[in-house]
Amino acid sequence: MKRGKITFTWDIHLACNYRCPYCWFHGQWEELKKNNKYPEPEKLIGHWKRIRDKYGRVMITVAGGEPLIYPGYQEIFEALSGMHDIEITSNLSLGKDELERFIDRIRSRDVRISASYHPGFARFEEFVEKAGILNKHGMLGNVLYLAYPPQLEKIPGYKAVMNREGLHFSVLTFWGRYEGKDYPASYTDREKEIIGLSLGERSGEKFQVEPKRTAGRLCKAGHTYAVIHPDGEVFRCGGGGVGGKNVKIGNFFDEDFALLDGPMPCHSEICPCNEWAFLLVKDEKE
Repeated sequence: MKRGKITFTWDIHLACNYRCPYCWFHGQWEELKKNNKYPEPEKLIGHWKRIRDKYGRVMITVAGGEPLIYPGYQEIFEALSGMHDIEITSNLSLGKDELERFIDRIRSRDVRISASYHPGFARFEEFVEKAGILNKHGMLGNVLYLAYPPQLEKIPGYKAVMNREGLHFSVLTFWGRYEGKDYPASYTDREKEIIGLSLGERSGEKFQVEPKRTAGRLCKAGHTYAVIHPDGEVFRCGGGGVGGKNVKIGNFFDEDFALLDGPMPCHSEICPCNEWAFLLVKDEKE
């Protein structure tokens, strides 16, 4: 099978200046930060140069934690964007002046920043202003907002403002428990209607309001895509440990690190990160 262009999701570090109750890592930050590694920037850049030499220019989607509080992030992303395509998801908590300095360093590179709005920790007007600065320079991806049950009712109002400002507003479904109910399976019909007006997508497939079963399906996770953890451990995908067993394929910091030679069956019951949309190998009947 021809491999095609490769994508890595890089959880650059598990550290964040917000404490959102709906985060995957809520209540675990102190424990998780023990696995964070902070190599010198030149060493980190060298590892990504090795990836370029082996696989060519790849797509790196950078998450965390909050990427834009990573030590030396401006230097690192400026260097990496000369080798690879970069997409960063950020809460835009950095100051406006710092954001503009960062833009000045990378504006000529292929870098996009998706801005994630968290109403419990950011003033809406300030967030929209900073998203607008990115948009003016052609660097804004989507404005992301989580359909967490207590903040669902605000979706139409936020969407109206984003539309007026020319910003693309994209809602993600919540995976977790709230008031004893499992989500996204517990969304009511009315909540699904609210979400549906702004529901985001990945590779042309809408985010799930009902879990999609993927266990046993042939999947290119680990072959054309992988998730890098802060300690360098590389796993086939982001949601592989949900209702199944995630599969480690190596360590990014090892000189001989390599992706799998081909697709493998999915080891997870469901795919909450919607990676299935671009990784499942389609049956001839599909």
